[in-house]
Amino acid sequence: MSGTFQSAIRSSRSSRRSSPPKGARLVVIGNGMVGAKFCEALIDQKLHRRFEVTVIGEEPRPAYNRVKLSTYVDHRVAENLEIQPRAWYEEHGLSLITGVRAEEINRQEKSVKTNSGDSIPYDLLVLATGSSPFVPPVPGADLDDVHLYRTLEDLEEIIAASSGKKSAAIIGGGLLGLEAAQALQSLGLKTTVIERANFLMPRQLNERAAKILHHQVFDQEIDLHLGIQSTQIIKGDEGVILQLDEHAPLHADFVVISAGISPNSQLATEAVLSTGVRGGIVVNDHLETEDESIFAIGECALLHGQIYGLVAPGYLMAKHLAARLKGKKVAPLPPLDLSTRLKMLGVDVTTIGEPLQEGRRVEYEEEGVYRLITLGPKRRFLGALAIGLWVESGKIQNLIGGQSSLSRKQEESFLETGSVFPGKGMEDPTAWPESRIVCNCVGVTKGQISACLMSCQQDPDRIAKETGASTVCGSCHPLLEQLCGATPGEVKKPRIAIAALLGTSALAFLAVLYSVIFPGAPMADSVASTWWKVNQLWRDNFIKQITGYSLVGIFLIGLIISLRKRFSWFTWGKFTTWRFFHAAFGLVSLGALWMHTGFHFGANLNFWLMAVFVALNLLGALAGIITALESKGTWPAARRLRPILTWAHIILFWPLPVLITFHVMSVYLY
Repeated sequence: MSGTFQSAIRSSRSSRRSSPPKGARLVVIGNGMVGAKFCEALIDQKLHRRFEVTVIGEEPRPAYNRVKLSTYVDHRVAENLEIQPRAWYEEHGLSLITGVRAEEINRQEKSVKTNSGDSIPYDLLVLATGSSPFVPPVPGADLDDVHLYRTLEDLEEIIAASSGKKSAAIIGGGLLGLEAAQALQSLGLKTTVIERANFLMPRQLNERAAKILHHQVFDQEIDLHLGIQSTQIIKGDEGVILQLDEHAPLHADFVVISAGISPNSQLATEAVLSTGVRGGIVVNDHLETEDESIFAIGECALLHGQIYGLVAPGYLMAKHLAARLKGKKVAPLPPLDLSTRLKMLGVDVTTIGEPLQEGRRVEYEEEGVYRLITLGPKRRFLGALAIGLWVESGKIQNLIGGQSSLSRKQEESFLETGSVFPGKGMEDPTAWPESRIVCNCVGVTKGQISACLMSCQQDPDRIAKETGASTVCGSCHPLLEQLCGATPGEVKKPRIAIAALLGTSALAFLAVLYSVIFPGAPMADSVASTWWKVNQLWRDNFIKQITGYSLVGIFLIGLIISLRKRFSWFTWGKFTTWRFFHAAFGLVSLGALWMHTGFHFGANLNFWLMAVFVALNLLGALAGIITALESKGTWPAARRLRPILTWAHIILFWPLPVLITFHVMSVYLY
């Protein structure tokens, strides 16, 4: 880096470059998410009327939401991911060139040469070139059965490769790798994740948090190979063979590499602009390069000596630069917030500030939930992270970076309950201060949303379009709905399988209660009685054999269904659907039990067999109800009760085969 630019960076707080004249030619290289946000910011600042704007995008389509790339597997409609359609650029007078790569920047002539042979002149140049997938030095990474996961074209190749296939392996267990795993799972593939570090998401999580995530990802039937130092991909007769350290070879139909990113700064390097040792275009805190006509934003920019590989910081850069080009006196960019709230593979992952930096760590853990708060001098908040839903995360984010500190009473509460602000339950976003951030990706506050509630007719979709909130990862959309007047119960509508699980479990629970409160159907003492024919179900020996073996068969089918989660090779169908069928067979088994016994408990061995069977169904029904409520997120205590009931249900199962065996022996041998 030149000494001149080092001085520019140090003095950037007082930098006041002159505002460009009207009619200046502004060229943007890159039409990814940050490039598109910069175009939106230009329009917000009315700069599209002042400048002649040309946008060069290497991909064949307008910018799309890369954060939601995995959802393309489900809908296969590229337009669903578009940030703005091509007509939007035309409507605002922006010239969008797609499918073209910028190959050279001529700083003397102030022009950009493209691979199509065109030379595009500029007065101002904004580099929003983003990043490329990092491909680790893995032998065999260039084979035809190895794919990258970054663009829609990459995903379309993966979808085509998955046709008729059963398995895939992912190299990379970070944020991008787990996103790729989600896409492969949606394609119905048996998925294996290979990670060099000893735990998942090593850049965002500590080992204790990653352990919780590990269990929850494994519960999604994804195999994990962690701490793998050496990987080799070999072409097999069918698919590929992966040699992982000294482990047994792993067979897969194809491989996906999703192991991080590398900033696209080669264009700047060739134009003799300062770049970092590991890439990235060096900019000061007003996003200026050493060339006063050239700026850089997003993942290609090295700001504060750091590459910000998240969408939210890139969006802030885009807005900041547009305001600067407008001529506004904006404060220099401070170190940007790296907070993220994501839901991957059904698991909530939240990081706030910089939780992994040096400091005192305060931790809370319970079944499936982990929370960490990192404190600096004078007990001030430095960062936090969580696995599992944490309703206080928005309030915690507002405290980090300021002068707020964690009191000893709050620390005691956090260690005991996982809550910094006990007794407040599910926080109502309508009561939040106007400065509270609702959408972390775009940086939209509650005040900004409140300002457009009336004009948007309290429609969360219109508010999303107006403010950009929830348009990136979508995790804050329930908050928008609540701010528009919906109740928490209305916001999270259960999926069909969850609703079916709740209904079936509730019916089973009522059936068990009936068997306990009203044990035994009426026993007819006359052939003229209506109940006489019904009584034959449990009086006639032949019919009893049919209903008895049917009951055992239903019981075994329900048991096999429960193994869907226990064996990694058993991958057919979604686990949520199988869980519903397990509950359904429990309900059916109660019907078969009534046909076999009339809900007469009997005595001795028969009594204990009935008691265990009824108790087993009671615990199973309660576990199903609690699981459904936990999935809906309407009852926080469900998370603690569910594992207790599930384990009680499993433990009570073990006497049942023994009792059934003795019951059958007593019938045939005595």
